[in-house]
Amino acid sequence: MLMKKIRFYTLLYVDKRFRSLSKNGVRGNFESQIEIHVKCCEALKKSLACFTSCDLVVLTNDKSFLEGYSSELKIVEICFSLNVPKEIDFYSAHFKFDVFKYFVSKEDGIDYNILIDNDVLCIGDVPLNLINCIEKNVPTFYDVTNMRFPAYSRERLIADKEFFLGNEKSIGIWAGGEFIGGDKKFFKQLSGWVKTDIDLYFSNYRNFHHQGDEVLLSVAIERMLRSGIYVADVNSFRGISRFWSLPTLHFQNSWKSFRDNFLIHLPADKFYIATLENIDFNLRKRLGAYFFWKLLTGRLKSLVRTRKKK
Repeated sequence: MLMKKIRFYTLLYVDKRFRSLSKNGVRGNFESQIEIHVKCCEALKKSLACFTSCDLVVLTNDKSFLEGYSSELKIVEICFSLNVPKEIDFYSAHFKFDVFKYFVSKEDGIDYNILIDNDVLCIGDVPLNLINCIEKNVPTFYDVTNMRFPAYSRERLIADKEFFLGNEKSIGIWAGGEFIGGDKKFFKQLSGWVKTDIDLYFSNYRNFHHQGDEVLLSVAIERMLRSGIYVADVNSFRGISRFWSLPTLHFQNSWKSFRDNFLIHLPADKFYIATLENIDFNLRKRLGAYFFWKLLTGRLKSLVRTRKKK
C-alpha cells in the first residue's frame, strides 16, 4: 500500500510549425498524429484508473490546443526553454529535460513523480518493489541495454557514451526513455548532469547511433551510479517492459511472459492503443488476442510476398 503521494505524468509537446510528433508507429498529417497521441493518453489514464488509484497528468506547451481534442484529460501547461534542433530525430522527446526541471520547481505536495510515454498501458497492480522504492525515495529507471546491443553493437554504445565521459570507461548501460521516476532531489541531480552534457550533445548529435532523450539520460544515469547514487531498474521487478509486436534484432520473449507486468510500453501499436475506449481487467487478454492476430496476418502477408517473388 502506497503511503507517499505519487503521480504519473506524460509529455505531449506540440509544435504547430514543425508539425511532427512521432517517429515510431504514427503516420499521417499533423492533426491525425495529435489525435492518435491524445487517444493514447486517454487510454493510459483509463488503464491507470482501472488497476491503481493514481492520477495521470499530461504536460504540454499548449493546453488550449490539446483541450480541443480531449475533455477527459488533466492537462497542465508548463514552461519549455530548451532550444532543440528541428531536424533532430525524436524532436519532441528532448523536451523531457524541461519536464525534469518542472519536477524540481513545482510545489504541490507530490513526493514521487513518474514520467512515462504516451504509448504505455497499465496492465496490473503496482509491484511491491516499486512501492518500496517510492516509500524510500529510491529513483527508478528502465534498463534497455539488452535491446540495444544486438542492433547497434556493444562497442558503438560504449563509444557514444564515452564521448561524454571523457577518460572514464563506460559500462554501456542504456536507459529507456519511457519511464523515469524519483523525488525532487533526484530530478535536481539528474537535471544537473543533463545540463553538463547537453550543449556537447546538440553540437554532435549526428554522430551518435541514436538521437533523443535516451542518450543524455543514459549518460546521466551512469554518472549517478558511478557517484554512488542507487537508481533501481524497474524492469527487474516487472515495473515496465517494452514489447515490440514486430520482428526485433534482440531476443524477445512471447507476450505471455509480459502479462504480469505493471506497465507495458508498445511503441509499434499506437493506433491500436488509440482504439481502447473501454478498459477493464480483461485488458491483458485483449492485448494477447490483438498480438496473435497481428502476428498471424504479418506471417500471411510475408507468405504472399514470397510467393509473388517466385
